[in-house]
Order: sequence, then structure tokens, then C-alpha cells
Amino acid sequence: MSNVRPIFLIAGNTITGILRGVVLNVLMALALVMILAAMSPSAGGDSPMQIRKTLVDSALAGITVLGAMIAILTGFTMIPGEIESRTIYPVLSKPVRRWQFLIGKFVGAVGINAIVVGLLSLIFFVYYYYMQHSFDGRLPIACFMIFSMLVILSAIIIFLSTFMSWIGTIIVSMIIWLTASYSQFFYDLAANDHAAKNEISKAAFQIVQKILPNFQSMDMRDIIVNNMTSASARSIEPMQWLLPLGINCIYGIIALALAILIFNYREV
Repeated sequence: MSNVRPIFLIAGNTITGILRGVVLNVLMALALVMILAAMSPSAGGDSPMQIRKTLVDSALAGITVLGAMIAILTGFTMIPGEIESRTIYPVLSKPVRRWQFLIGKFVGAVGINAIVVGLLSLIFFVYYYYMQHSFDGRLPIACFMIFSMLVILSAIIIFLSTFMSWIGTIIVSMIIWLTASYSQFFYDLAANDHAAKNEISKAAFQIVQKILPNFQSMDMRDIIVNNMTSASARSIEPMQWLLPLGINCIYGIIALALAILIFNYREV
């Protein structure tokens, strides 16, 4: 328990500090406006089925994009911000190990992701039930996968922030998130002989596809939307979300392990 207590104290202080900050409040207000605008009935087609598909697709896409933006724009301050403001020194001067500080920051990031995704998902669920007078049991799984993707992204952000400036952390995190969100695109480029005209470009596409997590496999939008025409399609097969979740969690674990290794030997 003595090793766990500092972690949760740092996590709690991290969550409190971010919730009191201006950045999260502004981004959350923007997120709510954009989500509600995307779910507006006028944004869909004429048929009830098309309106339903547009509602699900727009809402899940909005939660994903805005959740990622909030994760990146609040996560970059956790390590570089503490170092630049020198608030890290009083913490590390106490009986707190560096790995506890880092894991505490990660747990704080997980808490923020849970608050963001939870709030936006709740609004979406209530609006969906109000519009459709029913509920699709696959939607909580889709939102849980979005939350899991943001947790993995937060682990990568913390890893980058252990050796990059806050500007570099933002830029590289954005690139990784965008690239990982289109992982299948890079896989197709690597497999397509017409797209990969030489072995060097083909190898480059394969490397990008292999070394980054596959966030696209965690996106349940297509599975839900494409199966809406069938009245019996009310479930997602366990392996459709458990397998990509397990594979991508490995990337998050590796990122955290590398972050601890680097941070332990870094001079701050």
C-alpha cells in the first residue's frame, strides 16, 4: 500500500489540476457543441434508417476526434509542464519514486479520459434514446473502445513527454494518432504492388503499419453502421473487439515501460 498511495495522490492532483484548468473546460464546451450539432436530425438523410446511421457515425466519430484532441492537449503538460514550472522538484524531493510519479500521471490521464468519454457518451446515449425510442446495446462497447484507444494514446503521450518538449510532444502525438487511425490504409499501400513501386517504399509502408498501434481496428463504427439493416444484428462478436483491444494494449504497456526507463535516468 505504501507504493500505491503516492500514485493515487499524484493522479488525484493531476485530475484536479486539469479539471480546474481553462483548456479542458473550453475543449469540453466545444466538444458538446460539435457533438450535438453532428447529432442534429437535419444532419442525416430523409429515411429513418439513414438518420440513425448518420447519428451513430457522427456521434462516435465526434467522441473519438474530440477525445483524442483533449487527451493530447491536456496530456502534453503532465511532464514537460511540471519540469518547466519546476513543480516536479518538491514532489520528487518527497519519498516518491520516479516510476510512481510517472504512473500517477498516467492514472490521472486515464481518469480524465474516463470523464471526457463518459460525459460525451452519456449525452449521446440519452439523445439516441430520445430520437430512436430504443437503444443499441453495441454503442457502450464502441464507446469503451474509444476510451481504451485514448488510454493507449495517453501512454504514448507520456512516453514522448519524457524526452521531448511540449511542442514536440503535441506534434508527434498528433502524427501518431492520425497515422494509427488509418493503419489499414498503410497496410493496403504496403500490400498493393501498384502503390509500392519499389522495395524501399513498400518496406517503409510496412514498417509504419507494424510499429504503430492500429487504432482503426478499435473503431466499431463500421461494424455497427453496416449491420443496421439487419434487425437481428444487435451484438458485436467478442473477438471483434477483444482481439484488437489486447493487441493494442501491448503498445501502451511498452510505451509506459520505456517511459519509466527513460525518466529514471533523465536529469530533471
